[in-house]
Amino acid sequence: MHKPSFMFAIGLPGPHGNEDEDSLNREDDDNNGDDVAMEAVCSIVHSLHQEGPSAVRDIRQFISSLDGLCEAYMGHDNAGIEDAAHDVYTALRSLIGD
Repeated sequence: MHKPSFMFAIGLPGPHGNEDEDSLNREDDDNNGDDVAMEAVCSIVHSLHQEGPSAVRDIRQFISSLDGLCEAYMGHDNAGIEDAAHDVYTALRSLIGD
């Protein structure tokens, strides 16, 4: 025969008042569906599924252009930053297909 067990629970109000964990609604970003970052990521994943290796090539080009932007920034090269930013923009547009 098992011995009975007892549990004592003390609840304190959280930082959101009386709301509990289930009602925090963390997934709602108040952007009404205008999450540009999420759209870009979804587009990249879609490209991977649709285009395969050519999408991987485009992703690597995008990463390379971001690296160029970082290098230009660290080198205090203002003209290089502008050129690299244009390269990032071009690579991203090519990647997400807009």
